[in-house]
Parts: sequence; structure tokens; C-alpha cells
Amino acid sequence: MSDAPKFDLRGANIGNLAETVQGNQIAHMQPSAKSSSNVSPSPQPGSLTLFYSYAHADETLRDELDKHLKLLQHQGIITAWHNRDITAGTERATAIDAHLNTADIILLLISANFLASDYCYETELTRALDRHTQGKARIIPILLKPCDWESAPFGKLQALPIAHGAGAKAVTTWNNQAFLAIAQGIRKAAEEIRQKKTSS
Repeated sequence: MSDAPKFDLRGANIGNLAETVQGNQIAHMQPSAKSSSNVSPSPQPGSLTLFYSYAHADETLRDELDKHLKLLQHQGIITAWHNRDITAGTERATAIDAHLNTADIILLLISANFLASDYCYETELTRALDRHTQGKARIIPILLKPCDWESAPFGKLQALPIAHGAGAKAVTTWNNQAFLAIAQGIRKAAEEIRQKKTSS
């Protein structure tokens, strides 16, 4: 066993020494702000707001897509929002309308579930198309699962993911490259939108 450290207290001010020791103990007990990894970074100025419009049955795929867009969020390029972010006690319809009416990018997560949802198709899609037509937002259809979507009101818009030489292709018919292609396509669109905002 090693010897305990020895201190020379001759001439030391015992009161000051006690305050110093106590202060060091308190400092070690307090968590460091830098070490707190659970705190989400604040949105950086100039980031674009992104709104997910999706059917709840496709929530697992939405979660996976959100992971692939996290780098864009960490870089301050986008700030994403979906209805699972609504806090307790908040009126759901009001919160959804507020974010849908201010979003720069609106992702339509397309599947048969989305097309069958009255709320997605009649409420969110109608408002999204209005804002897209007015140039206040950009709709980006995201093909999650194969379905008859090309005759829908958003059918003329370029969808993601895009398979080389095959056009837009549903996520579930790809390998794990599908979400990468979507993230890259959204990054490109976001950069274009930010440039237009800067120049206007």
C-alpha cells in the first residue's frame, strides 16, 4: 500500500485551505456542461424547417429516415419535426398546422398507408400543395413502399430515392442504399433552397 500524501501546513491559512478543499469537492460533484451529451444542439440560424407528413403505420421507416437526416440537423442545415414531437397537453391539430404552415421542406412519406389516410391525403397534402404552389415550401415525395402514386396530385414532382437509370424507386425494394440516396437528395435540395433565400 502506498503512503498517503503528506502536506506541509506550516504557515498556511487553515480557513482558506478549508474553503479551497470544499470548493474543489463541489466542483467535482457538479456535472460539466461539456460532458452533457443528452442535450440537443440549438438550431443554428439559417437552418431550414422540415416537416414529416406520414401515416402512423409507416413510423418505423420514418424513424430510420430521421436517423439518416441527423447529420443535416447537426450541421444546422435542417430542423426536422413530426407529430411525435408534440408535447403533453398541446392541442395536436394546432401544433401540426403551425409547423406545416411554416415548414420550408415538406416530406410526403408515400405508401398505400399514406394514400388511404384521410388526414394525410385531404388535410396535410392539401395545405402542403397550396404552400408549394405559392413558392413558400418545397414538397419532396419520399417513396417508402410500392403503390399507385403517380396519378396523385403530387405525381408530377420529382420523388426520392432515385435509382440510377431507373428513376424513383420505393425504399422497401432497395437495399440499405435507399436512405443514403434520400439523405443526399434532401441535402442537395436544402442547399438550393438556402441559396435562393440568401439571394432574395
